[in-house]
Amino acid sequence: MTAIYTFGPFSLDAAAGILFRGAEPVALGQRAVALLRMLVEGAGTPISKDALIESAWPGLAIEESNLTVQIAALRRVFAEEPDGENWIETLPRRGYRYVGPAVAKKHRSEGTAADAQLAPALALPDKPSLAVLPFTNMSGDPEQE
Repeated sequence: MTAIYTFGPFSLDAAAGILFRGAEPVALGQRAVALLRMLVEGAGTPISKDALIESAWPGLAIEESNLTVQIAALRRVFAEEPDGENWIETLPRRGYRYVGPAVAKKHRSEGTAADAQLAPALALPDKPSLAVLPFTNMSGDPEQE
């Protein structure tokens, strides 16, 4: 069973490592998604910097600035919502805490067919990947199709 965390207009498919705003996937790297998962799973609870670093960079020694960059990416995504930039609270010299809208956790089998369409379980590739999506002709010129 796959855990789906919903908060505000967002849904986080934990198994696939994808954040959705409504039905649209949000462009976030796997490290930012790993951090977000840790934060929403412990919503309201302080999460240490060490625990966050271990969740996104397991077994690696990294500079703390890498964590700061990924948290900033999450805040940019949330900033499009009213007061969204404040959903992740910084606890100086300690860590971070998710203080945004209430988080609901459900399992895919508990959801509807629409939920299954919303957040498909995808396997993450071992190598970097590129997805090519179709373009929409917004010019109205049939020659641009």
